[in-house]
Amino acid sequence: MGRLPLEWFEDLYNRQIFFDLYVEEDIRKAPKEVDGVVKILGLKPGQSILDVCCGYGRHSIELARRGYRVTGIDLSPKQIAVARRRAKEEDLTINFLIGDAREMEFQNKFDITLNLFLSFGYFKDDAENLKMLEKIASATVSNGKFLMDLWNREKEIRDFRSKEVEEHNGIKIEKRWSFDPWEGRLNWENTVFFPDGRRESWKQSIRAYTLVELKRMLNEVGFRLERVFGDLNGSEYTIDSPNMILISRRIGK
Repeated sequence: MGRLPLEWFEDLYNRQIFFDLYVEEDIRKAPKEVDGVVKILGLKPGQSILDVCCGYGRHSIELARRGYRVTGIDLSPKQIAVARRRAKEEDLTINFLIGDAREMEFQNKFDITLNLFLSFGYFKDDAENLKMLEKIASATVSNGKFLMDLWNREKEIRDFRSKEVEEHNGIKIEKRWSFDPWEGRLNWENTVFFPDGRRESWKQSIRAYTLVELKRMLNEVGFRLERVFGDLNGSEYTIDSPNMILISRRIGK
């Protein structure tokens, strides 16, 4: 019996094209983004932090530079390999792990848990997304804080366009979007056009949860939603906000 086809996130984040397109720009943004995380969470020196879906570690590494005790976990072996190499180059002690967020076994371990840069809602079944939240809650100490960084669903749907063209590092990317109202998912296909005429394509799909849905899910797993911001600068959350930043606190275990 053959292996089941890879999910889009198992495929994309192990491709070199992801690094070629996004890493350089994202690394430049990381210090300012971490400034926002530190501010809106009120982080204290030396706190333990779990970065869930940490990718190649741009936020984990920036947090470790500032003296926080960081563990990062991601499903992609390629992403974790890059994260470990970058941390070693800077002589930073970070525990980078390859793992599925739905299968984490941490118990009451971290003062702060993070899920940054739109890395929630990947799974097709709502129960699997809820399971990921359950594992994050289990990893968080009582009274600890959890930050989720998501798209602002309301703005994305209101300003929906079926086609967009971007350019990164001289490479053109065409994105064709659709919204499935029955499943509440934003789906899109990316086609990359290289200067030498080559093309590369992949599909992505994310469950676009409403704030009300997320509040209910967080409460179900043991978090209390305390604040919602429109970006990592701590701006007020409105329909026009670029992001939906949820700050929750772990209640009794």
